[in-house]
Amino acid sequence: MTLPPDARTTYDATDPVEDNPLAHKHALVRAVKRVIELSAHLDVDETADDTVEQLTADLDAIADRMDPLPSLHAKGGLGACGGHQGALLERSGIAGRSNPLAAPVQWVIDDDGITRGWAVYSAAYEGPIGCLHGGFVAAAFDDLLGSAQTASGIAGYTGTLTVKMLRPTPLHQRIDYEAGVDRVEGRKIFVWGTAECEGVRLAECEIVFVAPGHGGRPR
Repeated sequence: MTLPPDARTTYDATDPVEDNPLAHKHALVRAVKRVIELSAHLDVDETADDTVEQLTADLDAIADRMDPLPSLHAKGGLGACGGHQGALLERSGIAGRSNPLAAPVQWVIDDDGITRGWAVYSAAYEGPIGCLHGGFVAAAFDDLLGSAQTASGIAGYTGTLTVKMLRPTPLHQRIDYEAGVDRVEGRKIFVWGTAECEGVRLAECEIVFVAPGHGGRPR
């Protein structure tokens, strides 16, 4: 796979307006999220086998109806499709409102250059009892800081990601994020991030992004 010469095309941080097509897709994604949540917590010891089999058949039938519909795969996949569907806040598995895997983590890049985000994680993301899985803690930082780095005017791909987990991240509560650029050294962009809940620091992150050697810096 060849990476784009300018990583800012990957970390497209624009926030598309929810037009009519996106509104319908967001509604579909919310329904799929509900199925994911209910499936993850279905107690199969207390549910009849034939009920589970019928649910499986019903969902397979829906998938069969969707399979022949127009797909972004024909445009190179989610990351390459461009337009409002290609923005990170729509397609990402962490922040994408059009991606049923995403929490999602939402963010804005403020006028002061600091990226501020927020998320509420459901039980589908559980690791330790009542808490967010550590992999999602790291993934949220990777997505958020990837967007935050663009404030430097240059962007790269994740080189080193260091997460310090100070406290467990609770489920079902708003988690607030901040991220910003510390410095730029040649092709390396050093970015910091924090996560808090009701003013209590939960985790800190540092990422070194590395810009491609053949592009990435604005002319």
